Amino acid sequence: MEYVGLLAPIAFVFALAALAQVGSLKNEVEKLKEELQSKK
Repeated sequence: MEYVGLLAPIAFVFALAALAQVGSLKNEVEKLKEELQSKK
């Protein structure tokens, strides 16, 4: 069970990285939406 304590910080770092990826993906989608709107 002591392995869980060692894995927690690594999981936390991966979670932060995933959140950052989601944030950048949202920004990318917004840019694409704006491009589509301006082409109409």
